[in-house]
Amino acid sequence: MLIKRNPGKSRNIIATIAIGEKYVDSWEKYAYPLWLKYCENNDLGLIVFTEDLISTEHQFWKKATWQKLLIGDYIKNSSVKNINNICYLDTDILLNPLAPNIFDCHKKDSISLVS
Repeated sequence: MLIKRNPGKSRNIIATIAIGEKYVDSWEKYAYPLWLKYCENNDLGLIVFTEDLISTEHQFWKKATWQKLLIGDYIKNSSVKNINNICYLDTDILLNPLAPNIFDCHKKDSISLVS
């Protein structure tokens, strides 16, 4: 887990999974600069997972597309504390740095989903 930007007073974070050099390099080249600016503009933390969240030897190991379901528990048990909300985004999403804060659309004590 790489903390690219610590969460601000909002205590909200954007998280993604980029496992493998090819995926990390591509995300850092094309998406990361926009994501970072978006997070700065909206006082959000930014975390990228570059390794499996569960060992490949574990009987319940799944591909990264399923490991996103483990992010909340992983962060809860990490050194990152006092997180209110987590927004998971796929690495191929480009964020407009001037877009509204995604967490302004989130209803407290619920799970939000955007298709």
